[in-house]
Amino acid sequence: MLNFSIVVILSLILISKNLILLNEETLILLCFVTFCWLGFTRLKDSLNADFDGQKKEIEVKLLESFESTVNSLMANLKWQKFYPILITNFGTLEKQFTILSSKVTKQIPTIQNQELQKTYFKKLSFTKRLEEQTGKVISLVLVKKIERVTLLKYFYSTKIKMPTFQCNYKIALREYIETI
Repeated sequence: MLNFSIVVILSLILISKNLILLNEETLILLCFVTFCWLGFTRLKDSLNADFDGQKKEIEVKLLESFESTVNSLMANLKWQKFYPILITNFGTLEKQFTILSSKVTKQIPTIQNQELQKTYFKKLSFTKRLEEQTGKVISLVLVKKIERVTLLKYFYSTKIKMPTFQCNYKIALREYIETI
């Protein structure tokens, strides 16, 4: 405070002796110098604390950036070491795949042959069942027809008494007796 009062007294003396002219420019210069001096004395602690905080933030960010760069480089180095192993693994996988595909292509005709055999077996068994069923149906139809014919023949020979049917009846009876 003592320095400020000495400066003010000295300035007033110089102004009164007209050594310093008091015009607009001088007043603006005086206000500016006063502002700078007051700003420096009053705000230097808060500015210093703010700059220290910013300095620490920048330092932390730089350290984090450096650590992330180091981690990235370490991961990259790890992958570069792992990459040749991966290439060899893919190479062996390719060889195994080609062996498998060649074996499968060799087995395809036998598999298709087995499938054809299965289908033909099914078709043959179907035709066998169909043949058996049609044989049964034909035999049943023939039995019914023979039964009907014999019934009609008996009817014509006994009820209507046609000589041709009576003759056939006697011939059939003789043949039956001869076989016994």
